Amino acid sequence: MNQTNLPFSSPIGRRGLFRAGGITATALVLAACGKSEVGPVGRVGQGAPTPELEPEVINDGVLLRTMAGLETSIANAYAHILESGALAASSATFPDLGDQSDLVTLFVPHHSNAAVRFNELAVAAGSEAWECGNERLDSAFIDMLFERVENGAPATDVALAIEPSDDATRDMINLVHTLESLSAESCQAMVQAVTDITLRSEFMAVGVRSARQSALIALKINPGGYLISAATQAANDAPAEETTTTVDESEGAAAPPSTEIPLPVAVPSQFGLLSPLVFIGGRGDENGVRLKLSFETPSLNSLAYPFESCDA
Repeated sequence: MNQTNLPFSSPIGRRGLFRAGGITATALVLAACGKSEVGPVGRVGQGAPTPELEPEVINDGVLLRTMAGLETSIANAYAHILESGALAASSATFPDLGDQSDLVTLFVPHHSNAAVRFNELAVAAGSEAWECGNERLDSAFIDMLFERVENGAPATDVALAIEPSDDATRDMINLVHTLESLSAESCQAMVQAVTDITLRSEFMAVGVRSARQSALIALKINPGGYLISAATQAANDAPAEETTTTVDESEGAAAPPSTEIPLPVAVPSQFGLLSPLVFIGGRGDENGVRLKLSFETPSLNSLAYPFESCDA
């Protein structure tokens, strides 16, 4: 056959054939080693629209529903504490505390009745009643605290297991003080948040009693701890290992020993505070670090919006 009639622009010799064969073999090996699966076929056209979130509505009804849930959570927490019997047990941290079960029992109807009243006002404001506890307060704070104090924490890939609390009575009475303070602060925050000024007195009535109960519990924990001292204020401004409180020696009161868990005082500030309430408790981990939670007044992530509901 005449070479000029071949469909090639240039002749291929023996070396060219070997070279072409090698390239082909390499391509076959690479193809065999590669993945054979293919992804889904791309969609041509316009995709589904981005879902729209419910409108954020914050009105007096939302604030009242939120406070009803918060007060319900506190009442439920006290019922759990009383059922556990922790307040009737002795405390190594507070050996002179005594059984505070009867006192905390008296606190329960205050918060239950407050929840009922706030729901009545919410319905009057055009909203639905909120019969459950505050979901964020329960899940992110109270339930977590109970779990750590009563059951400890399981081991993980990076940490050893943590045993139940070394002093559950200490932790539970401190939680009572924290929740009473939270109720007082939250009511104070709502006074300036609501638009209907007639609601302010409702919040003030609940908040004042919660503040008094907080002060009473503080004195049960820390006898003579009426006012925060300069040393304690300095410790709050800068991290410190221990805190101290002012003690009235004229009454023969003696404060418990200071530890990394701050001692509460009856009047923590000259004016009402809205700052986070820090709870420290439970047994320390392998490094001695205890559970630390910052309880805060209701905010955007804990409000009972109109599009939310709960199963009582």
